[in-house]
Amino acid sequence: MVAGASAALLVAAFVILRAPRGPRSLRVFEPDRMAQLELQMWQAYYRKEKLNLFALVVTMLHEQNRYSWARALQAGTHLARAAATFGDARSGYDRVLPDLVTAYRIARDWTGAGFDPAQVARAELAWWVARRTRGEEAPGNVGRLIAVEYALFYEAPLERVTEAGLLRAEAGALRDAGGAQADWARVGQLLKSSYRSLHAALQTE
Repeated sequence: MVAGASAALLVAAFVILRAPRGPRSLRVFEPDRMAQLELQMWQAYYRKEKLNLFALVVTMLHEQNRYSWARALQAGTHLARAAATFGDARSGYDRVLPDLVTAYRIARDWTGAGFDPAQVARAELAWWVARRTRGEEAPGNVGRLIAVEYALFYEAPLERVTEAGLLRAEAGALRDAGGAQADWARVGQLLKSSYRSLHAALQTE
């Protein structure tokens, strides 16, 4: 009985610590799957399904960054805490940066990328803040800021990832306008176009 329990623990540890097959590259991802997961995350947010939302974040990290489940849980915890802190804040937004920096440091170290986690974290926070700031929330502005983050994170020319940023911002604006009753089919189409554009841009170098 003890041997059986030990074997079960070893199997569980193997599953948790084993990374999915494939290269540890931020540029190698399935764009349609990314779009599907992000759409499901947005829907879970509006349904106030916090546990499901967190599970989707962890799943995206596991599948698309090829993290082990343990590493995906670690990074997902930091990203979720940053988002929750930002959601409750109305000023002093920099308080979310330690969690964002840690999450991006995990990504850099796991993949061997060359980006600066602090720069990427600040770029992400910039478009988060713009989305809730009067006069800065237009999709064109937010999309350009998302593209800046993409350029830093993927170490790619800004002009190649701008379209992807604009499409994602358009999807976000449509989601915000409709709330729980958003035109999810259209939002999903925009996200799919965004991630396909991003994927294509990253394969051209």
